[in-house]
Amino acid sequence: MRTLRVHFTTRFPLVLAAALISLLPAYAFSQTTENKKANTVLLPDGTPIHLVLMDDLQGTKLHVKQTVHFKVRQDIVFGSRLIVRTGTEAIGHIESISKSGLLGKSGRLVLQFDYVETVSGAKIPLRGGARVSGGKGGALTGVSALWYGPDASMPVGTIINAYVNQDQKLTFPL
Repeated sequence: MRTLRVHFTTRFPLVLAAALISLLPAYAFSQTTENKKANTVLLPDGTPIHLVLMDDLQGTKLHVKQTVHFKVRQDIVFGSRLIVRTGTEAIGHIESISKSGLLGKSGRLVLQFDYVETVSGAKIPLRGGARVSGGKGGALTGVSALWYGPDASMPVGTIINAYVNQDQKLTFPL
């Protein structure tokens, strides 16, 4: 009877492949535990963010969907982690606008918040906005019946609160 001899050069790659396959589950587990060790923060829905308006909004010069710039007024810290730094730019847009009209009808302006960036570069979606009316048109007399009402406007430096839209899971490098 003949015995079949397998040479070392044939056995070695097979043994090496079997060893690597047996180590794969341990490697995958170590990778998932590394990901869990990364600094992950859950920023809850409704967390307030104080913003300062950086654009001078005058009712006669605005249009719908125009981008509006804000700056964060104070650091957003959750736990011991800095999420958003003071002075970071936040973006919003003009949702709707109505011009002032005859008979003292005042103008209206509606702002909507879009997002703010974290220190890691992630964008946090915001909700909320601001509604501004141009004020009262005054008493209606025969002479003033053809006057236009006041336009809606917001000066630079107006402080507005925005809120985090839905729970946001943020990951920071170690």
